[in-house]
Amino acid sequence: MVEYNSKIIRFDNHIEIIRYGESRIRAPSKQNNSNRVLKRIEVDEEAQKKRAFEQAYRIKRKIKYYCQSNDFDLFWTLTLNDNKVNAKNYEYSRKRLQAWLKYQREKYKKFNYFFIPELHKSGRIHFHGVTGGLCPLLVEARNSKSNRLIKKRGIQIYNAENWQNGFSTVSKIQSKEKAANYITKYITKELIEIPSAFHQPRYFVSRGLKQPEISYDELSDNYFKDLKPSFVVGERNLIDNVFEADVSIYRLDISEQGELIQNSTPETVWKLRKIKSPDGNQDSQK
Repeated sequence: MVEYNSKIIRFDNHIEIIRYGESRIRAPSKQNNSNRVLKRIEVDEEAQKKRAFEQAYRIKRKIKYYCQSNDFDLFWTLTLNDNKVNAKNYEYSRKRLQAWLKYQREKYKKFNYFFIPELHKSGRIHFHGVTGGLCPLLVEARNSKSNRLIKKRGIQIYNAENWQNGFSTVSKIQSKEKAANYITKYITKELIEIPSAFHQPRYFVSRGLKQPEISYDELSDNYFKDLKPSFVVGERNLIDNVFEADVSIYRLDISEQGELIQNSTPETVWKLRKIKSPDGNQDSQK
């Protein structure tokens, strides 16, 4: 058993430190597939919601790690056409995606990828993903009426003719972090709770993707004295009105000499947990 207050994630050119307000105990890891499959367990509604929320959070972290550790160059959105396929059934939809990925590997050889599903408010399943080393035929997207090129924030949008289950948009990745933030917003507890998705993978990843090196340590307050976090979540002590951080996230760049530095001071995002005041009312979240 190891006591720690910081989780350290090391990428090629930077590290991320997740610092906890209280020290934790880490038991030896056990092999499991909890990050990929959510089993149906008969529990009360509140516990089930918490389980789905935690599942979504773990997947988001995993996706961000993959995105920052690998060289992906294309961002994909693949929709399913109700007139062609059963777009509201998770199992059927993911089989269509996996069949398409298999065909791409057979035609274009090995490439890296990961895809995640999006549950549209209509109930249809869409897929968002990134690829590296896949070079299929892409056609510039144009407005059907004016024939003008379609661009988003100045970036050209393409269509992939080899996706025949519905509509597709493809764009070149400009930033690993922006791509990761964009793609993970679709992982929600509502998606986790789809009945047709129980016992099904929640994301689809090619073999051999790089992952960051993760370690755990007990770091002193002095270690963080000159550093500024990019994100802090915690609670306000209603007795003395002091903010108590539960989790703080720091990003440090790795210089060419191997030193850890904070090149630019980040703007800190502060998030207040919902807590109950002494009178029993729910305090607002900021």
